[in-house]
Order: sequence, then C-alpha cells, then structure tokens
Amino acid sequence: MSYFVICTFDLKNASWTDYQTAYADLANIGLHKTVVSGQGTNVVAPTTMTMGEFDGTDSASICDHVRNRVQAAFRARHFSSEIFVVVAGNWAWGASTT
Repeated sequence: MSYFVICTFDLKNASWTDYQTAYADLANIGLHKTVVSGQGTNVVAPTTMTMGEFDGTDSASICDHVRNRVQAAFRARHFSSEIFVVVAGNWAWGASTT
C-alpha cells in the first residue's frame, strides 16, 4: 500500500548551509520540498517541511522507518534537531498560497 509521509523538523543553532544539507539528506530518503500533485502541478511545502510517498504494509512501520532514517542522517551530520513525522493511508492532500 502507498502512504503519504510528511516530515517537519527544526535544527538547533543551524546555519542556512546546514538546512540545505538537511534537505539534501531528506531528498535521498525520499522526502522532498516540492512534489507533483495529481493534477500535475508542482507543490512546494512550507519551510522545514518535506513530503514523499512510500510503500509498505502499515503506517506504523513506515513512520518508524522514515523517522529512524531521518534521525540517522541528522546524527551523522551532528545536527541537534526536533523531528515530527506523519504518515497517512487512504490519503488526500491539498496546498495553496495566500
């Protein structure tokens, strides 16, 4: 089954370069700042949010897998961070700007 995953984070005492490195690490995991909607348009996530689609058998194992990979990537960079992961099955999402 396919699951939609959102990961939002904050890096403590981090520079702009640290955030760019974090986004690159998250993209390697499958979490991106920009995704293509079902209508074919690019949707950009708000600051410090990434998102992606993952396949798995249940939402809890996907959450654990993604959270553990994000933690490992940030630990490898010696980032001090807060991480929040949300996994949705039978998902729908929308985005807009004002």
